[in-house]
Amino acid sequence: MQEGKRKVLMLLFPRVTILDFIAPYDVFRYVPNWEVHVAGPTKGLIQAEGGLGLEVPDLLQDHESADILFIPGGAGINAMLEDVEFLNQLRTVGDNTKYVTSVCTGSLLLAAAGLLAGYSATTHWRSLPLLQELGVETRDERVVMDRNRITAGGITSGMDFALELVKQLEGPEVASRLELWLQYDPAPPMKTGHPNLADPAMVARLKEDTQNGFDIRRNILEQLKEKAPWLGKNRESS
Repeated sequence: MQEGKRKVLMLLFPRVTILDFIAPYDVFRYVPNWEVHVAGPTKGLIQAEGGLGLEVPDLLQDHESADILFIPGGAGINAMLEDVEFLNQLRTVGDNTKYVTSVCTGSLLLAAAGLLAGYSATTHWRSLPLLQELGVETRDERVVMDRNRITAGGITSGMDFALELVKQLEGPEVASRLELWLQYDPAPPMKTGHPNLADPAMVARLKEDTQNGFDIRRNILEQLKEKAPWLGKNRESS
């Protein structure tokens, strides 16, 4: 790593939600004094949700610390939630990182590693109850900043999160230039991007459609609580 650079460590794993990862990546890579590293539980070729192939150059265990740790979400977090050894590795890196961050269900992984104990955070609206069950005080907001923990809501909020982080660390001028260059001027055509905006019947149908996956992940988290002693400690202190 070059001297004077901020080290950004971005987690990448099989069945990641690619927009969770790529929107922050495409912001971070433009910041002149930030050096982006990509690591995962495995390295080599992986497939994101939908089958897109991606190359992971490093193992997470190759890195002991960072200035910014970033975790995206996706179906692939289930496997890592079941891996206590990996969660210990993540916890170690997080404890040696200045800013611990996530987008979407990446915050569930942070919470499972004990890195959100005593902090407010957010996640995809569908997973807010699961984050609460891990002992985290949740806020249904697009980006939540609580000291050095910065978390974002579902999927598309990654761009908001990344620009806000750049603003906090490098100042509004740098963030504004990036926002202009990226032409970040959202105009959602349907205006149904949050349960507060969508028809209640549509929200109910979407919840029903995703209930099986929700229940599977809830069961994984319940089993994790029996295997990860730090979760019990965190719930008592939070």
